[in-house]
Amino acid sequence: MEFQAEIIRAIQSVASPALDIIFQAITMLGEDFFIIFVATFIYWCFNKEMGYWMCWCLSLGNLFVSTVKVAVALERPIGYEGIRTLREHTAPGYSFPSGHTHASANFFTSIARAVNRKRFWALAFIVPALVGLSRLYLGVHWPIDVIGGYVIGIGLPLLLWLLYRKYAAKKALMFFISTAVFVPFCFIFSDDTSLWKSFGFALGVAIGAFFETKFINFEIDEVPVKKKAIRYIGGIVLILVVYLGMKALLPTGPIYSFIRYLCIPLAATALWPAIFKKYKF
Repeated sequence: MEFQAEIIRAIQSVASPALDIIFQAITMLGEDFFIIFVATFIYWCFNKEMGYWMCWCLSLGNLFVSTVKVAVALERPIGYEGIRTLREHTAPGYSFPSGHTHASANFFTSIARAVNRKRFWALAFIVPALVGLSRLYLGVHWPIDVIGGYVIGIGLPLLLWLLYRKYAAKKALMFFISTAVFVPFCFIFSDDTSLWKSFGFALGVAIGAFFETKFINFEIDEVPVKKKAIRYIGGIVLILVVYLGMKALLPTGPIYSFIRYLCIPLAATALWPAIFKKYKF
C-alpha cells in the first residue's frame, strides 16, 4: 500500500483551505442526497421511464458495490502515516471500491445512456474522475478504490441498458429478480449495515415499481409547471420526513437500517405518486 499512499500524499501536498472547500463540494456529487434530488425530479416531473431506469441502475449498482466492499474487506487509508482525512463521516465501512466514485459514474452514465448526447457522455467521464480525485484528496480512499469505482460505475450501466431495453415492459419483475440475486450475500455478511442498507433500497425500488405500474400509473405530460413544482417540493419534504423520522425512531443495526432504506424508495416511487395523482397535481 505504500506506493498508493505516496500518490495520496502527493495529491495532498498541494492542500490549502480553498482546495479543502472545493474538494469537499466536489465529493458531494457522489453522495446520496444530490443523486436522490436529481433522480426524483426526473421521475416525478420530467420522464418517468428514464427515472425508473436511473433508480434501478443506481440501486443495483450500489448493492453490487456494497457486496464487493464487504467481500474484499480492504481497510481505508484513514490513519495511515502521512495521510490526513477530511469528511470522514462519508467513509464508513470498507474501502474497495469507492462508493462515491461509483455513484457519480453510475448516475451520469445512466443519464448519458438514456439521452445519448455528447455533452452528457462528457459529464459521465469527467465528473466521476473529479469525484474520485476528491476522495484521494480527502484521504478516505486508495487509488485502486477510485479506479474500481470508476470502472464499475461506467461499465455497469452500459451492461444493464441491454437488459432494460429488452425487459422494460416487465420492469418490476426485472427489478425483483436482480435484487434477489444478492439475498445470499446479505446472510453471508449478515452483520454488515451498509450491505443491508443497499439491499433495502434496491428492494424498495422493486416494490415501488410494482405498485406504481400496477395500481397508480401517474402521468407527467400536460402537467403544468406549477403543479410539477408542488410535486417536487412536497416529495422532497416527504423523503426527508421518512428518512429523518425513521432514523430518530428506529434503533441502529443492520435490520433497522434495511427497514429505513426500504421505506425511502417506497415513499418516492409509490406513496408520493399515489398522493399527487389522487389530488391531481
